Amino acid sequence: MGMSNAVMRHDRFLAWVGALALAVNLVAAWIALVAERGHPHEFHTYWAALFWTTTQMLTVSSQLPNPSSTAAHILDVFLELLSITIVTSIAGSWAAFFHHRRHMANAAPSAENGPRPSGAGAQP
Repeated sequence: MGMSNAVMRHDRFLAWVGALALAVNLVAAWIALVAERGHPHEFHTYWAALFWTTTQMLTVSSQLPNPSSTAAHILDVFLELLSITIVTSIAGSWAAFFHHRRHMANAAPSAENGPRPSGAGAQP
């Protein structure tokens, strides 16, 4: 049995969100590395900047030192807002997926009960 359109749409959505989050994280690490150069909490390597951006996206306000530059402050707020948006989008996607599954299950006639009656006088 093949996957339904709802499953394929949901999987495609999750793949796009994951790819977007990864791409933003990789670019944000480079921006953080450049923006913090010469500041007190300077990132000495790309990997250190990537670690910081990843923790900001995963934890929303980690225990790592806050950035010092204005550009990194703006980047930090952007990453946290993006993370909240991604989490709520994924939660909404799961809710829509399960709502669709429930709707499809209720709409499908049961083999043992026969087709559901329809019309004005139908019993629920």
